[in-house]
Amino acid sequence: MDTLLQHLPPELAGFAVTLGLSLLIGFEREEKRPDDTAGFFGGIRTFPMIGLAGFILVEVFDSPMPYAVGLLVLGMLLAVSHWYSIQEGDRGLTTEFAALLTFGLGAAASREMYWLALAAGIVAVILLHEKTRLEGLAVRIPSEELRTLLRFLVLTAVILPAVPNHAFTPFNINPFKIWLVVVAVSGVSYASYLLQQRLGERALLLSGILGGVYSSTVTTVVLSRQSKTGCHAATGYAGAIIAASGMMYLRLWVLVILFAPALGSQLTVLFWCLGLGTVILGAVLTRLGKKNCDNGDEKTPPTNPLELSSAFTFAGIFLIVLVATRMVAERFGGTGVLILAAIMGAADVDPFILGLTQQNGTTVPLETAALAVVLAAATNNLMKGIYSVVFGSKTTGRITLISLSSLGIISLAAFLLF
Repeated sequence: MDTLLQHLPPELAGFAVTLGLSLLIGFEREEKRPDDTAGFFGGIRTFPMIGLAGFILVEVFDSPMPYAVGLLVLGMLLAVSHWYSIQEGDRGLTTEFAALLTFGLGAAASREMYWLALAAGIVAVILLHEKTRLEGLAVRIPSEELRTLLRFLVLTAVILPAVPNHAFTPFNINPFKIWLVVVAVSGVSYASYLLQQRLGERALLLSGILGGVYSSTVTTVVLSRQSKTGCHAATGYAGAIIAASGMMYLRLWVLVILFAPALGSQLTVLFWCLGLGTVILGAVLTRLGKKNCDNGDEKTPPTNPLELSSAFTFAGIFLIVLVATRMVAERFGGTGVLILAAIMGAADVDPFILGLTQQNGTTVPLETAALAVVLAAATNNLMKGIYSVVFGSKTTGRITLISLSSLGIISLAAFLLF
């Protein structure tokens, strides 16, 4: 649309945009006209005239003074209109602000800001027309979800742009890249959180898959505990845990390909085969056996993954791992990195792997880095099997430990052989 308008004379394009948008707003306001029109401000005729007035005052006069005077006059008229509306019991300001926006749309179109005018005008019409749905949505959205959204916006829109994008210290620590990693992980976690909030966790397999997108380790502990008192068969819980580990491979591949494409390409075939194959195996296991009770599926509400303290903790761990990886690589070479992979994989695989992606092949050869990623994931699977034995029922723990240990061995063998 913006490209098409650029082929027209500026005056004609601006006039068309102003008239079209103000007509849309006027139509919408006309539709909302009350039966008693005594306090009605304007509709299909008034709003186009307001928009065209703003367009003409900017287009014809070089000085901003005429537009300012017009805005002042419009403001006075709107003040009088709003005073009459208050007398009739209507304290809303929606129509008055729509009129001010229409006046501004004409000015924006006159300055050839077509995209801005179109975007603002269309959004305004949507906001005006969907009043009932938007107000209902505001009531339905829990306050906790709103707080989660605000935290995510703080991470992405407030902190990230303010972080310096320069390398510091001999370790080439880039604060922007460190926080970008935090944003990426938080984004994946937030997406999983929203899906769990919307879809629920009635399906055991869905619980494992969505939990694996966030944290397969946390999911393993939660589902293992549920296996002792839950309504599903032990094989079902084991299958959901295994599916979560399959999603771990896909999640790690996404993160690696984002920050180290060359390293990610080395792992594409292996991680996708492991991920999809493991999810399928988990899906098969969840269908085996019957429920142990008729009380319905237990439902564990998803926890909020965006506590700012957690984000800062992750950033600190990532920074330590980043420095440790470079120091180990420079002093002990590839062998040291592999030992570090085994140790970190047993604790938290994400910070180590993301720290490894920042080496850019300078201190850690690409082949060694890929093997370290596979080794860290394999060690993490072994630990999840142990967690399941400790926290879960005997059957769930046994199936999970055997399956995830075998998965780790298969992954290492496949990488080394192929």
